[in-house]
Amino acid sequence: MVLHRVHNQILRSHHLFEPLNDEQMDELMSASQLLNLDKGDNLFHQGEPAHAFYFVISGAIKIYRLTPDGQEKVFEVIGNRQTFAEAMMLMDTPNYVASAQAVCPTQVYRFSNAAYMRLLEANQKLSFALLGKLSVRLHQRINEIETLSLKNATHRVVRYLMTQLARLKDEGNSFELPMAKQLIAGHLSIQPETFSRIIRRLIDEGIITQEGRQITVLDRQLLEQFE
Repeated sequence: MVLHRVHNQILRSHHLFEPLNDEQMDELMSASQLLNLDKGDNLFHQGEPAHAFYFVISGAIKIYRLTPDGQEKVFEVIGNRQTFAEAMMLMDTPNYVASAQAVCPTQVYRFSNAAYMRLLEANQKLSFALLGKLSVRLHQRINEIETLSLKNATHRVVRYLMTQLARLKDEGNSFELPMAKQLIAGHLSIQPETFSRIIRRLIDEGIITQEGRQITVLDRQLLEQFE
């Protein structure tokens, strides 16, 4: 497929694609698809063959699994300029270990695992870039496990808000929650009512304001210290 100029710039800013030269990028794009998803559209389900990984151009994708009793456990919400499912290329299992669904209108690129692996085998720089990506995600998971295991619900919510704040590239103080509070609460392993109560406390203390999904942090230091 022909790569849109703006999309080329966006992809090139990600370390999985930056090491590729123009010829290699063209080879990868020839085996890719640009998908436009509506809210609720599924990209793949747990147990399906893992033939591709994805890059989010706009929107958001939730990664989740269903528990044996049918409850949904959200592991992560993938936002703009993030990849997901690339670890499947290096895992022993040939199948996806979770499901992926759009939580709002979303545009993603689907990349062929086989095409990327061919490039990986011929490009040492790209190999190290992929190892770096997986190492970062491993540390993120370790931190999340520590948070869920050792911290109370308030600390989880505060850390979640600080993480969203840290993703702002302009060092601003206002961001939009990427999903509904029920999904955020599930991701943090707390009840939606608990999440709402903590947000209300932060508002009452004058630390944040909220308009719909838009959160504005009025005092970053107080938020970091809030208990």
